Amino acid sequence: MSVSFGPPPRADHVVDADDDDVAFFGANGYVVFDRMTTDAELDWLRSVYDALANLPRSGFPDTVFDPSRPYGTKEYPELGQLIRPERFCPQVVDTAMWKNAKRIATKLLAVPVEKVENWGHLVFKPPHIGRETPWHQDEGYWDPDLSYHAVGGWMPLDDVTIDNGCLWFVPGSHKGEVHHHHHIGDDASVHVLEIRNFEPLGAVPVPMRAGGMSFHHPRTLHYARPNTTGGNRRAWANEFQTAPIKLEVRANRPWIDEGRRAMRERMEVARG
Repeated sequence: MSVSFGPPPRADHVVDADDDDVAFFGANGYVVFDRMTTDAELDWLRSVYDALANLPRSGFPDTVFDPSRPYGTKEYPELGQLIRPERFCPQVVDTAMWKNAKRIATKLLAVPVEKVENWGHLVFKPPHIGRETPWHQDEGYWDPDLSYHAVGGWMPLDDVTIDNGCLWFVPGSHKGEVHHHHHIGDDASVHVLEIRNFEPLGAVPVPMRAGGMSFHHPRTLHYARPNTTGGNRRAWANEFQTAPIKLEVRANRPWIDEGRRAMRERMEVARG
C-alpha cells in the first residue's frame, strides 16, 4: 500500500484558546473555533484526504472501512473511516491544523504540551448515501481497562450543515457517566455504537464553515444526521490525550468485548 505526498504549503496561521474558551468547554463539554488554517492548506488537506479515502479496502480498521456495516465489507463505504491517517501521510503533523489543534487541546486538558499524545481520524459521508452517526460518547468505544484524560477535535473540510451531517452536542452531558452502548442492529460485527431510549434534550447543532474546528470531551453526547445533500461531507478529526492509566477495576462495557470477538472471527473468515 503505497501513497506519496509533498509537504503542506506554508501556513502562518496561529489560533489559541483563551480563558473564556476553556470556561465554556468546562461548562458545556464542547467549544468551537471558526478557523484553524488557511485556504491553501485546506486544499492540500482535501487532496490528501481524497487520496487516502480511495486506498484499497480490507474491510477492517487497518485501512478505510465502513463502521456501519459488518467487518470485512469491502464495498464503497456509506460511512467511511480511516484511523491514524498520519501513518500514510506523516507530513500532516507539520500543518497549521495539527499544530493549532494540539495547542488548543493542551489548554483544554490543562497539562504540559509534552504530555499530550495525538492521532488523527478521517470520517466521510458520501453524497446522498452517507449514513447517520448515532448518539454516542467517544469513551464508549475505548478500552475498558484504561482511564483516559482526552479531548477530541473535529474539522470539516467541507462546509457542514444540518442536512449534510454537522455535529450535534448535548451541553453539560460530559459531567455524567458513560452510557450503555449497543452495536447497530445488535450485530457485534458492526463497529458503530448507539445509545438507545435517549432523548437529546437541549441538543445543539453546530454548523461550521470548512476549516473551523470543534472540540469535545469524550463523554459529551454527540450525533450527526445522514448526508442527504449532493455534496461531500469530509471531516478530519484529531484525538488528544495523556498516556492512559490502567484501572484497578475494569469498566463494565460488554459491548467492547463483543465487538472484539466479532472482529477476530471476521478476520479469521477473511484469511480463509
